[in-house]
Amino acid sequence: MAEVFAGVGSVAQGFARAAGFEVAYLNDIDEYARRTYQANYGKTVQYDTCHVGSVSGQTIKQAADGRPIAGLLGCPPCQGWSAAGQRAADDPRNLLLGDFFRLVAEVKPHFFVMENVPSVADRSELAAALAECAPDYRTWHGVLNAASYGLPQTRQRTLVIGYHEDTGVQPTPPPPTHGGRRRLWDYRAERLVKPSTDVLDSLLGAAPRLGRPKSERYSMRPYYPDDMERLQNLVTVGEAIADLEPDFDGKPSSYAKRLAGADHPTHNHHAWGHGAAMVKRMALVAEGCRPPSEATNNRRYYSQAYARLHRRGLARTITTNFHNPGCGRFLHYRLHRSITVREAARLQGFRDDFVFIDHPGWQERLVGNAFPPLWAEVIARHVRNELEAVLAA
Repeated sequence: MAEVFAGVGSVAQGFARAAGFEVAYLNDIDEYARRTYQANYGKTVQYDTCHVGSVSGQTIKQAADGRPIAGLLGCPPCQGWSAAGQRAADDPRNLLLGDFFRLVAEVKPHFFVMENVPSVADRSELAAALAECAPDYRTWHGVLNAASYGLPQTRQRTLVIGYHEDTGVQPTPPPPTHGGRRRLWDYRAERLVKPSTDVLDSLLGAAPRLGRPKSERYSMRPYYPDDMERLQNLVTVGEAIADLEPDFDGKPSSYAKRLAGADHPTHNHHAWGHGAAMVKRMALVAEGCRPPSEATNNRRYYSQAYARLHRRGLARTITTNFHNPGCGRFLHYRLHRSITVREAARLQGFRDDFVFIDHPGWQERLVGNAFPPLWAEVIARHVRNELEAVLAA
């Protein structure tokens, strides 16, 4: 198995842990990502730090040393299409989508999995790429939400799954595993609500589709069964990070236990250096709420800026600037600070024994750019189950 745009290898390692795949090759242009990966997993896997345009299918095959490449994974950065970016049509990073599908054609794996920002699902570039590989691959694509698969974060991403025509299998989306009946904090309504199809979009922070009517969103409702109460309860922020507080005297949640190492984590868990004036303004924001005008010096910000998390709610998307409370809903639900690198890593589904190295700013960027490892594990098990007969051959 190989992964390009690998970052810290969260997808590849998720497939390795959950489905038993062996990682043969990784690529990314970010040297700090490679150093972090190797600090955690060693240097046995070939990890090339170069532009993906210089990577060929032959490069990947040679790294596998004659073994077949079962799957190709990739999360090409397409900031030019992101709702959080400038959406510049001429952003050169948009072309990286084509490099991923070029490698699919050259490697010809049994399957491929690609992840990207939600708006990519509606792009003509993706439609053209899928049409070009249609003779050889059967594909499915759609926008899914991490919270529906056991993450305490409403991260929305386009997922593309392709199976080689020779497998005879049509890919399907992984079914949601989490919904439940327990009430959660709704940030839009600022109150506790019971999960249902009526409030699901609001709970999951469903984003509007670019260029579409405001009422049209990237919704998870079509993927849920009518009786979502039978699913596991959605995982909350409190369940994910409460045990990291120094005065915590309760029992860690099953989610926290799943990620916890042998010792209580101290690495990557240091408060950011907020100034006294900022801390004073943070104290004005109630749990789970948007800031009052006096907390923002009477300035108007978009809805998530300077907002506080709720221990009984879901985190919004962890970005590469979560240290800055003005960049999103990143205020700790109780403490007057932004979430730490370790807390963000918990919300992203990283195990506590995964260490982010070097400068805190680089750590923050790698955490925010990563695909949630636990979500990758869900996808890996789904792909393995659908291709069980093919992969066992």
